[in-house]
Amino acid sequence: MTEELFDTMRGKPMDRKKQNERGMALVMALIALLIVTSIGLSMMFMADTETSINSNYRDEQTAYYAAKAGLEEARDRMRPGAANSINSSVPTNTPGAVGGVLHILNPTGSETVAPWNTANKYFDDEICKEVNCSGGQVPPTSGWYTTTTASSTYAATPVLPYKWMRISLKMDRSASGWSGSTQNFMYVDGKSANANYYVCWNGTNEIAQSTACAAPNKPVYTMTALAITTIGTRRMLQYELTQDSLNLSFAAALTLDGTGDSMSGPNSNPFNMSGADHAGCGGAATQPARPAIGVPDTPDIATVIAGIPSNRLSHYTGSGVAPDVENISATLPGNMQSVNSLRDLLTTIKSNATQVLTGNQSGLSNPGTATSPEIIYVDGDLSLNGNLTGYGTLVVTGTFSPGGNIGWRGIVLVVGKGVVTGNGGGNNEYDGAFVVAKTVDSVGNPLSSLGAATFSFSGGGGNGVYYSSGCVNQASGLSEYRMVSMREMMY
Repeated sequence: MTEELFDTMRGKPMDRKKQNERGMALVMALIALLIVTSIGLSMMFMADTETSINSNYRDEQTAYYAAKAGLEEARDRMRPGAANSINSSVPTNTPGAVGGVLHILNPTGSETVAPWNTANKYFDDEICKEVNCSGGQVPPTSGWYTTTTASSTYAATPVLPYKWMRISLKMDRSASGWSGSTQNFMYVDGKSANANYYVCWNGTNEIAQSTACAAPNKPVYTMTALAITTIGTRRMLQYELTQDSLNLSFAAALTLDGTGDSMSGPNSNPFNMSGADHAGCGGAATQPARPAIGVPDTPDIATVIAGIPSNRLSHYTGSGVAPDVENISATLPGNMQSVNSLRDLLTTIKSNATQVLTGNQSGLSNPGTATSPEIIYVDGDLSLNGNLTGYGTLVVTGTFSPGGNIGWRGIVLVVGKGVVTGNGGGNNEYDGAFVVAKTVDSVGNPLSSLGAATFSFSGGGGNGVYYSSGCVNQASGLSEYRMVSMREMMY
């Protein structure tokens, strides 16, 4: 019994079980290896997929920002004083008419970029969705486009892969989505009968009108850009642009815009103020004379005259008898009649400024030039000394203290503290228009009504103020083309 048990435990039955288990470790090892290999391959696949996704996303972003860069270049170059300005080439004819489209081309190397050519790889397949092409793929009018090239002034290194930008006037039908003989009915004024109307900006919103946009309304432009990367990613963006209507006009050469205004004129014989229109900044003298000094209330006339040296009264000339100081309340522009209107005006100018300088300033590094005037907004005091002539629009919210041979060609607005303390000694002058207005108290809080503007000038030399419609017009036209809307074309 014991021997049999021994044999059972140690004999053949036991040997047979061991033989059945032989190779299981190898099988388990192979299964584990297969699982690990599968996990590894899955991780490699996921990593490769993630890399591809990231690469595609990066390429899409490159194309997007390339198209946006092209739009921003074109937008900036529409300014008259911009580097390589295209202001004189911006279309005035309707899109589809002769010269109604301006293309800015940006080829890479020796490639040909011809968005008007249906066989070109960069063909503009969007134009006929905005313009009725009469069933074709491009407008049928001969000479419907003009071209220029991208500016190296704006180019990055390497150059972003935008290929072209297109600029045209926006028409009522531009929003309709023309596509061959069909269209989506989306008109600015909701009227398909007005498809050929111009789209204008009235300062608040777009409107459609039958005639070309004229002041105070501004034309709206449609600007489209195409970018294609080296691996073929394509993005097309579109802006709608217009200019802010600054509506700057002036009732006098020097406007002291407030109540209880203070005037202290210099004894200098060369110092003059004149409201007669003077040629300047490329413009002729075409407008009627204005007062030399304008105030918004009659009592301030006597106060201002009392501040002019008695032997220099004849130096203040204009539309009236010297010394020509007049009540201009009837002709004072609406945007200069109250604290709020002046604050709104300054907000608009600031949003269009090419330079915004915060805090007190002791000079200007770039006062503009005759060919490239600036909009300079100084949020604080400004002191200028030496020999300097500025061009464009200058806003000073604090005290303006020019000393020496200082002059300006354009518009000077000292609005805020409303204090000018000048010291002459040169032969320069201010050509355009000059406004002084007190809108804040001593700690900068807005006043409930306009306070007393202060204009004080001492010393020898000229530095007088001369009204010039040419310089006013140049400075008034400096507002940037701002974006009304932006969209990406998804087809």
